[in-house]
Amino acid sequence: MSLPAVPEAYVPRDTSTLSIPQVKRLDFKTEYLFTYTMQLPSNDPPFIIGKTTSGLELIITERGTRVSGTRINGTFIRDGNDYVTLRPDGTSIHEVRCVILTDDGARIKFTYKGKGDFGWPAGYKEVLEGRMPGKVKIRCGPHMETSHPDYLWVNALQCVEVGEVDVVGRYGTFDCYAVV
Repeated sequence: MSLPAVPEAYVPRDTSTLSIPQVKRLDFKTEYLFTYTMQLPSNDPPFIIGKTTSGLELIITERGTRVSGTRINGTFIRDGNDYVTLRPDGTSIHEVRCVILTDDGARIKFTYKGKGDFGWPAGYKEVLEGRMPGKVKIRCGPHMETSHPDYLWVNALQCVEVGEVDVVGRYGTFDCYAVV
């Protein structure tokens, strides 16, 4: 099936007639904030919600998450839940909301949405057949919020996170960086 023609109103403009200044690429750096390591409980396998129009929906429970870093140290309160949409191409969307309780008593809301890789192209089919991959790489963009006076600086951050879940070893580890 071919796509319909693009309506005239949506055809890109001839940019040669625009007055756009010459700009240079904007540089940025990252600042390492912390690493967190979580345990996947052996007695709590992923809860499969089922197939939806977006893909296979499941919830992965995380326990015993420790946060250690240069500026933030603590634990996640209670269990964390990773709401995962596993798409037919083997990629995944992850949505997580949790709270970091710092060692000095601050409460920091920590949320992220990101993408993972369950294995292309067979990951989706294998999970449907009850087989999880050995490892899942996850990349995401966390946000943090707090009212604690010692941590107000986190409210202005946009972060990036690089992680990997070792399904066989039943743990995950993630490095969190601020974009500065």
